[in-house]
Amino acid sequence: MYATAAVAIVLALAGLALVALLRTTLTTGIDASVRTRADEIAALVQAGTLATVVPAAQDEGSVVQVLDGTGAVIAASGNIQGEPALVAPSVGGALHTAAGLPIGAGDRFRVLTTQVGTDTVIVAQSLGPADRAVTSAGTLLVEVLPVVLALVALITWLGVGRALAPLEQIRRRTATIGAGEVTAQVPLPRTRDEVYRLAQTMNAMLERIGEASARQRRFVADASHELRSPLATMQAVLEVAQGRDELAMWTVAGTELQAEQVRMRRLVEDLLLLARLDGNAPVVRNEVDLDDLVHEAADALRRTGTVQVAVDPLPALRVRGDRAQLARVLQNLTDNAQRHATSTVHLALLRRGDRAVVQVRDDGPGVAPVDRERIFERFTRLDEARARDRGGSGLGLAISREIARSHGGSLQVLDGEAGTGAVFEVDLPLWNG
Repeated sequence: MYATAAVAIVLALAGLALVALLRTTLTTGIDASVRTRADEIAALVQAGTLATVVPAAQDEGSVVQVLDGTGAVIAASGNIQGEPALVAPSVGGALHTAAGLPIGAGDRFRVLTTQVGTDTVIVAQSLGPADRAVTSAGTLLVEVLPVVLALVALITWLGVGRALAPLEQIRRRTATIGAGEVTAQVPLPRTRDEVYRLAQTMNAMLERIGEASARQRRFVADASHELRSPLATMQAVLEVAQGRDELAMWTVAGTELQAEQVRMRRLVEDLLLLARLDGNAPVVRNEVDLDDLVHEAADALRRTGTVQVAVDPLPALRVRGDRAQLARVLQNLTDNAQRHATSTVHLALLRRGDRAVVQVRDDGPGVAPVDRERIFERFTRLDEARARDRGGSGLGLAISREIARSHGGSLQVLDGEAGTGAVFEVDLPLWNG
């Protein structure tokens, strides 16, 4: 409807412009003919050779009169012989339109008066043919316009309907997609046009949404399982203490409950941190000395006394970011290395172009190539690290990678030297402020 209305407006304006252009063109031609005829008669008057009956012009709608100084007609074209003066004598050569002349059956005329000495030359030419041509053109446009509009409306309806049919199919399919349909797709049209690319984009978006939904469900399930374990332990401890009703038993229960509470609090804190990282929470941008963080992580690891700690000479490298979060990354990596190392954990800080690289190496069994991405998934523990007394919650490496990404960096695991152990590398952009 709107397209047809727009076409109607455009066609109406174009028709009006065409009629106006036609009228102007015809009138301009008549004006040129009137001036030429006036010049011819003026030349005859000046030469004194003008007869009483002015020679007829090719255009039968053209009339000529010559008036003397008193306004009497001294010469006229044959088609107005005996008629009084068409207009009063005037000075100047201005063209004007006049009606009601004694010829032309009421037609309008273009009239030009030219002064030649004491005589006045009057030339008039009928606008009747031009007016009739303009009227015919206007009538034709009025008759044709509805037919054109009907054809435009039909073609637009058919064309737009056909073009929008794939979009309607996509809309209907999208409206039926439920929250649990993680593999839902919209139909791809046969034509390789913009609608096809839109459908491809929507399918890619639905695929990403499905993957995110699946990850979210796994995350909720894993989080529920992880929280259920300390809660079950706390419940069991309380039931045993209530059954014995001894002060010593309540003392032991309090110690165990405190340990489980600490474990559950850390798990909840990790979950909240991951939620903030997933929500793209803004990162604090402060100047951070990476060499200081590496030294602090090495000192904290030495205080545990469980492994030997080796630190390469550290260059002074700075990055911009959240110092607490970057320290959390190093703590997670050193804790992970400590759990898996045989005897030694090695820390290093390198510069690669405009990037700073922190390396945490251990001499443990290493990580198989097939597991090098899986270990960064949430709640993932490899078989040798599943025991609760050695393994963590399975969130440390996932948190570390998300923190690195939020700082414009990355975290990956590589082979250790001579094929033993594992090397975790944190790559961050340097700050040269």
